[in-house]
Amino acid sequence: MVLGYTRGGHAVFLPTCRRPDMAQFGSWTPGDHLDASRILVEHGEREQEPFGPWCMAWAQAHGSIGKRAKKRAKKTKRASIRGAAEAAILAGRRR
Repeated sequence: MVLGYTRGGHAVFLPTCRRPDMAQFGSWTPGDHLDASRILVEHGEREQEPFGPWCMAWAQAHGSIGKRAKKRAKKTKRASIRGAAEAAILAGRRR
């Protein structure tokens, strides 16, 4: 059963087990994982046993992957900006 779709167009299905196999989501972006987390939390709040807790467990797994990937992207973005700024300063000193 499809619960919703992420911004990348990936379908979020009702979990069929307690523990997610995150290897099947290798092509998803951090935003897709965060969208899936929100969809699963909303559905988990409405569902009864056993699907409610399963949805919450999957939401937590998707949320942690999405947040971790976003933090990594921010760090590399800062490093590249900082590197470009340092290169401009060094080039200015040589004149």
